[in-house]
Amino acid sequence: MIATKTIMTASEYLVFERQSEVKHEFINQTLIQMAGASRLHNFIALNIAAFIMQFLKKTPFETYQNDMRLLNPLTGGYFYPDVMVSDGKGQLVDDGYLDTLTNPILIVEVMSPTTAIFDRTDKFIAYRSIPNLREYVLVYSDKVLVEIYRKNGDEIWHLITETDINADIEFTSINLKMSLEDIYDRVF
Repeated sequence: MIATKTIMTASEYLVFERQSEVKHEFINQTLIQMAGASRLHNFIALNIAAFIMQFLKKTPFETYQNDMRLLNPLTGGYFYPDVMVSDGKGQLVDDGYLDTLTNPILIVEVMSPTTAIFDRTDKFIAYRSIPNLREYVLVYSDKVLVEIYRKNGDEIWHLITETDINADIEFTSINLKMSLEDIYDRVF
């Protein structure tokens, strides 16, 4: 993750991003170049996405993985979460590309030591303002640790953490339990 001090509008970002060979996130009119994901990062993200996708196979929910861009409609920020789920058909920014989602209910980010601060601060601040979002899940790639930020009926975000490889976590937004052992399969 490399912050670039390029100041541009959201529409300029989309034109630039769609022509770029590398991915960039966009927050506060600033480009942030995405670093390549590690082998362990890929295992974790794929384990989670495959598990969720299989569970939701015959439901109206849709599962997306890291190449689907997310637009936060309130802040104008653009991101590439590792895993997203929409409740029903994904609402896409449709200008002929169909590459940008606006209505996730669940976002999962796999963190590395270099992205942890950004994922837990600026990114979470931006994500919290997405009206449909109910859960933001941070999965550490360098240790067994999952943090779930969940918005309950009181509209307040609550934190649940789990460090036991033998425990289950619950994605209440999609009514799914998943073991940490399945999340970290082939990692630890």
